[in-house]
Amino acid sequence: MDPPRRGSFGSSLLVALGWYVTVFAAVFVGSAGVPTNPNQDCSVIFACLTPQEGFVLAAIVGAPVLAAMLLTTLAITALLARRVPSPALAGTLSVSITVGLAVVAGGFWQAAR
Repeated sequence: MDPPRRGSFGSSLLVALGWYVTVFAAVFVGSAGVPTNPNQDCSVIFACLTPQEGFVLAAIVGAPVLAAMLLTTLAITALLARRVPSPALAGTLSVSITVGLAVVAGGFWQAAR
């Protein structure tokens, strides 16, 4: 009898990173396709940013959150790749668990404010 087949850590991590790239590309394309309001009031700070400038600003501000999510995904992928035989399933589960943890942490942060 053969031992159960384990998924590859590298392949699982590539699947997880692929999910991040897919989501960020979808958000960028979706926000770039929205037309701007011609009667926009630019008296408020950051009110007249182009979608590309807004995306860059969000990337700069969200970089610590993204770094924490990537490190969490790395740790969870390392644990799941040993137990789940499919790299696609292990990578998808690790991203799903990380997003769930980020939502819970954001909820606690909002409640503490």
